[in-house]
Amino acid sequence: MTERLPWHQEPWVRLQRSRQQNRLPHALLLAGAEGLGKLAFARRLARSMLCEQPDEHGDACGRCRQCLLLQAGSHPDLRLVSPDEDSSVIRIDAIRDLVSGNTLSVGENGHRVFIIEPAHAMGPGAANALLKTLEEPIPGTLMLLVSSSPERLPVTIRSRCQLLRFSPPEQNMALSWLQESGLSPADAREALGLAAGAPLLAQKRVADGALQQHRALKEDFLSLARGQARPVTVAEAWLKQEDLEPLLVFLSAWIMEVIRRRQVQGEQLSPLQSQHDGVDLKALYRLLDSLHDIRRASANNLNAQLALESILLEWSHITRG
Repeated sequence: MTERLPWHQEPWVRLQRSRQQNRLPHALLLAGAEGLGKLAFARRLARSMLCEQPDEHGDACGRCRQCLLLQAGSHPDLRLVSPDEDSSVIRIDAIRDLVSGNTLSVGENGHRVFIIEPAHAMGPGAANALLKTLEEPIPGTLMLLVSSSPERLPVTIRSRCQLLRFSPPEQNMALSWLQESGLSPADAREALGLAAGAPLLAQKRVADGALQQHRALKEDFLSLARGQARPVTVAEAWLKQEDLEPLLVFLSAWIMEVIRRRQVQGEQLSPLQSQHDGVDLKALYRLLDSLHDIRRASANNLNAQLALESILLEWSHITRG
């Protein structure tokens, strides 16, 4: 059965209430950052819709014929469309195949569920092939479009779906869930910061060994503040390990850590803060502005080496006066 993630409770209850009132939309756009469990939510909802006897919470019973078919991966009324293994694009033929028999029936239990993930992987042709089905929905058919970049979908698609937006959960909830999954409090907090508050992505970061890499990069960052490393050398070494975008995310998080510690009187100094507790806050905010400018420009053939060098050089100047 699909795991019930605690931060899904509110949207789940809301959808089940709409279902009980026969107000469930024909198409939902499940949008939000990576690592929030949107596909898990879509699968859970699909199980609920296809089950013969959902429980009092709206979850699939796990015992009826429909649930057994779902568990075997052979239910004819649930379709999942994603890019092929060797591609990042959903083919137009895959969408045409999905909707080709859509007008014939609504499934043996009165429902069909189509999941498209990630929906923004559809090109213009695939999106157009889907549009007719969204414009002329068949009763009993539920379309679930899952996307971490909904802005990349055509307006014609977005406007015909009800938006269900997923946001990172409250920090204590996320930390509690990560610790229950086996992480130490310190690792959970660090991983959650690396994942911008997304618990499933934080869990993946730990499994991929990202915490060790992050700590090594942070030590380089501290070395710059101590005058023990050169910005050019550090930038070159970092870009051999990681792309520019995640490095900019790390830098933003570290600088914000220094700023927060400076603003909260009496709070224990972090390793970052203790190295340079006299740094000018205005200079740190200017550095953040520079980071944001680079992130906005990163899609326009930016020279990653020069951009990263400029940030690290500015950081070195600020911390060393």
